[in-house]
Parts: sequence; structure tokens; C-alpha cells
Amino acid sequence: MTSQPPGPEPLLRGMKRGQTIPQFMAEWGSTDINKCHEMIERVIRFMKQNVPISVAKVVKGGPMNKNTFTFIPGHVDLFLFINDFSSIQDMKSKTRRIVETIRAKLDSSEFVPRYGVIQFIEYTPHSMKFHLTCHDLDQQHTIEVFPAYDILKYKNLHDVYMDMKDLPDADKDFYAVCLAEIQIDFIRQAPSKVHSLIRILKYWLKEEVKTEDCYYFLEIMAMHRWKRAGKPNDFDISDWFEEIMTQLADLRSLSIIWEDKYTASSYRTVATKPVVLDPANPHKNAIPDHRSCERIRESARAVVTRSQDLKDYKGSGPAPIIEGMARGEKLQHFIQHTIQPSSDDRRECDHLVERVTNFLQHKTNFSVSKVVKGGSLGKSTNVLGKSDVDLVVFINNIKSIEDLSNKMPILLNTLEDALNSKWTDFAGYLEQGNRSDRGLQYNLSCGDRRHFHDVDILPSFNILGVKTSHEVFTEMKSKTDDERRLYAPCFSQEQVDFVKEAPIKVKNLIRLVKYWAKVEVNREVKAVTSFFLELVVISHWKNNGCPYDFVTQDWFRDVMTQLTQLTSLRILWPDQYDAASFCVLPKNPVVLDPANPYINVAPRPKHHSLVMTCAQNVLYRMQAWQNYRAGRYADS
Repeated sequence: MTSQPPGPEPLLRGMKRGQTIPQFMAEWGSTDINKCHEMIERVIRFMKQNVPISVAKVVKGGPMNKNTFTFIPGHVDLFLFINDFSSIQDMKSKTRRIVETIRAKLDSSEFVPRYGVIQFIEYTPHSMKFHLTCHDLDQQHTIEVFPAYDILKYKNLHDVYMDMKDLPDADKDFYAVCLAEIQIDFIRQAPSKVHSLIRILKYWLKEEVKTEDCYYFLEIMAMHRWKRAGKPNDFDISDWFEEIMTQLADLRSLSIIWEDKYTASSYRTVATKPVVLDPANPHKNAIPDHRSCERIRESARAVVTRSQDLKDYKGSGPAPIIEGMARGEKLQHFIQHTIQPSSDDRRECDHLVERVTNFLQHKTNFSVSKVVKGGSLGKSTNVLGKSDVDLVVFINNIKSIEDLSNKMPILLNTLEDALNSKWTDFAGYLEQGNRSDRGLQYNLSCGDRRHFHDVDILPSFNILGVKTSHEVFTEMKSKTDDERRLYAPCFSQEQVDFVKEAPIKVKNLIRLVKYWAKVEVNREVKAVTSFFLELVVISHWKNNGCPYDFVTQDWFRDVMTQLTQLTSLRILWPDQYDAASFCVLPKNPVVLDPANPYINVAPRPKHHSLVMTCAQNVLYRMQAWQNYRAGRYADS
């Protein structure tokens, strides 16, 4: 009886037992890409010289030109931007005639056999597809030719998307051809390791799922993971492959919307899950058809299991739960050694803020009743390193919010002049940032510049010294949103007290969630605020009876689960105030400021998908950790 070689079942068809993805891809060898491109250029030169069509430019697409080719023979897309097209409608009416003109020339003796042997495959409403063999180059590829109208020469993207809004899908497809260059450039911008990730995903799709119709869908998945990680040049390709497989195993919950590219809801009703929008086209949901989705889900689940078996066999364990953690590191250890400031750090930062506070009280020519320290430093939820602090300066000779509004330019000028002229070496290095209509911004560092702080200085009127909160809320009811903004700093002490009452373990959980948001959600745009995350955690703490002790990992999972359901999140504070008495509550998600019923700190709609996706991916990694620690795969 022949014994099986050691190791778990191969990760993918064609791989060996115990073989990793990098080891497997190293065996693929290299393709003579120069010969591939020579073949493509040969076709382009022939069409330019022999086909009686005026072409403004030719854009090369397909895996070969996105650097994501996996299989030989490969597929090449050629987009011919035709000068004679005057509109999309003109393109639609002339496309078939143009591709027939091209075919006639390719069929002629001018092309065959000197340039290669052609086997025609099919026409589509937008293109002509044929198989070309060049024996002298030892190359054979499928080439698809798309006549296109250079619409972006005459319109911006927003106008193009608006033009597409009410069109039938068949007409939108003609627009999609004209936007192909954006798709191609989007994929090409990624570093080579992302292209390698795309190649192994395509290999899996062809060999395991038995389809080749969803390649662009997988390219989008890989690019989304790369952009969400901050566009790194290097990463663990096996970890990312497993994470994408885990997403595909739960494909019905996928929601990928490119908030940095466009606001999809401006152009269409965003489809319910699953949705993976084309980054170049908000009207295109790249999710495969139902039958392909079921095959993808089934195969991805099997691959996830085999991937975890392989990691167990290699002794590497699952991927870190949060980017920046070490492989195998526990959350509690990560909090203590990476996120939570030491007592010395806290003393140093507190001392620095006290000196700034003292400056504002005594060096500004104002009569100041008090300075309230807010932000993460003031609430003791700051993460080691850069933090934010809001310093609300309550000035005695301000008589009302209206008086504050009238005097605000003078107040800001006076504060700015005092800081510029008197600050020198008063308490560390101070660099001025932006100035808003109600505050000054500075960057402040401790003496050795190890800790940096974003400081907002906000002049204010102590309205709660003369009126109750209920009276102030009632007064705000008739105000505009802009007018209410001047009231917001008045509640700073109430915000600080609300957060500071939480025990240290809750604050450390807040720090962990804020760190996650910093490295995985807010890389390119500030999708969630620190205050929003603080309130989500504190709400969970209060709903569970305000305990002093709990299992951090369990509660972190609970918070991430809430964020995966962001669009249904509703956090009110009935023990603080009756919000409905003062304002009309917005639709979900709602996370009200416990000190101010007029402030909803929940993320904006265009960021919902990003937050939910990032939270869901943490849950995938936590599940992998749980499986690994339980020894679920140890006997494989």
C-alpha cells in the first residue's frame, strides 16, 4: 500500500500537499511578454495602415495589458477610439459596419498569412472577437476589437454617469466600452504583488470553479483589498487570498462601493447585497450571475478550510485580526504593548496639555472662566502616538451665543496673535494648521517630538452656566444647522464626563476600535470619527449592565458585528434627554451625541459600505483565529 505524501490536502488543484501559494506560483515560470506585445502591436499596425477608419487612439486592455495574465493562450482587448463617431448613438449605429470592415481586411491576403492565421469566433453588439495564431512568434491569443467613442473628450465623468442614469442596460453597455480605459488604468496602477494575487484568484476561478466569466469581478475584489490596506507594495499573499476566499464564501453579504470614485446613490439606486460596483462605472454591478455565485461560494468555502489546514500544518496560524498586529498576537497583548499609552506617556501628554491650558487662561488678554479639555486626550481614550485634543475656551465677557457669533473673528484674531507672539518654547513645538470660522487648529508635540497632538482651540460662551440643558435644547430648536454649530462646544464638559465615567477596560476597548478604524477604515478618508466609535462602545457597555470586567475579544467581536449592520444602527440616550421633544430624528444609522440631541455622529451614507466591509473582514479573521485555537483543523 502506497503511503500518501505528508501534509494536508492541496490548497488548489495542481498544487502539491503542503505547498504554499508563493511556492506554487514560483513554478509557473515566465512568459515571453515581449513576444505577446509584438503580436498585439502587429495587429494594431496593420489596422492603422490598412483599414479605412480614422482612429484617434488604441487602448490595449485584457489581462495581458493589465499585467494580470495567467493562462496562455490569453485574451487581449483592443479599444479603437474612432474619430468619425459623433455620439454614443452614432457609435451604436455604426459599430457593426466598422467591425465588418475590419474583418474584411483581416480576411484579405494583405494580412493572411504574413501576419498570422485567424479563426473568427463571434460578433457581439459592441465588438468582434477572433483567435490569432502567429507561428513565427510562437504566440496564440484571443483578440477582441471594440470600436469606441471618446466621450470623455467632450464630457466629464459626472455628466456621463448622469446620461446613463435612465437608459436600458443594453445602451449602458455602449457607454461602458467608452469607459474601459479607466478600468484598465485602475488595475495597472497596482504593484506587481497585487497582480500576482489577481493571477492566483483567476487560476482558482478557472481550475476550481470551472468558469472564466468573472475575471473582472476578482480583479475588483483584489484591488479593493489593496486600497483598503493603504496601497502597500508588500503583503502576505496567502493571507489576502484566504481573506478574499472568506468573503466569497459569504458572497451574499458582499458590499463594495467606491466612495472615493463617485457617490453611487447620485446616479442609481444602489443594489441590495451582494453588490460589487465597477470603480469606473456606478451603473455596473460586477457580481456574477446566480449560478456562478453558487459555484463560487461552494468552492471558496472548501478553499478556506484547506487554507486553514495548510496554515495549521505550517504552524503559522491565521492572519492577524487587525492590520499591524503580529501573527499569533492576542488582542489583550496588542492593546497593552502597542495601543495603550504608558503611565509615563500619559503624564507627559497631560503635562503638555496643562501648559497649553495655562497659556490660554493667562496669556491671551481674555478673562477666561475655564478651559475644557476634550478630544481623546481629554477623555483618556487616546491611542499611543498621535492624539487629538479640543480646548474649549469659555470667555467671561461674552453674553450670549449671538454675541459670540458677532465677536468670533476678533476672538480668533486675538488668540492667533497671542500664540504667534508669546508661545515660543512655552510648551513644546507648535505648528499652526487651518483656521475655521469658529476655531484654530495647531499641531503640537512634546519636547522630544515622540507624541504629536492635533489641537483645536474653540472660543465659547458658557451658556450652561445661565441656563439648563433643557432650556438650551429648546432655544436651539428654532436655529439653523449653522447656528447650532456655535452651541456645540458649550456641551464639551458634558461629553468628556460621559466618556470618562467608563472604566479603564472600556477605554482600552475604545482604543482598540479606534486603532482598527485608523489602519483599516480611515486610510484615505475619515469615514468614522473617534466620538462615534466611543459612543458605540459605551452604548454596548451600558446595554450590558456597565460591568468593570468582560472578555475584550468577545466585546470587540460584538462591536464589529454592530458595525457590519451599520445601516440599522440606532443609539439614543433616553436617560440623558427625550430627543423627539427637540428635533426630528434622522433615518438610521443614528448615534446621537449624549450631550446634544441635534448632533448625529454616525458616518455619512457614502461611507457606510466601507465601514461595514472593514468590520465584516475583521469578523472573518476572528473566526479563523477561533477555528485555529480550537484545534478544529489539527487532525487534517
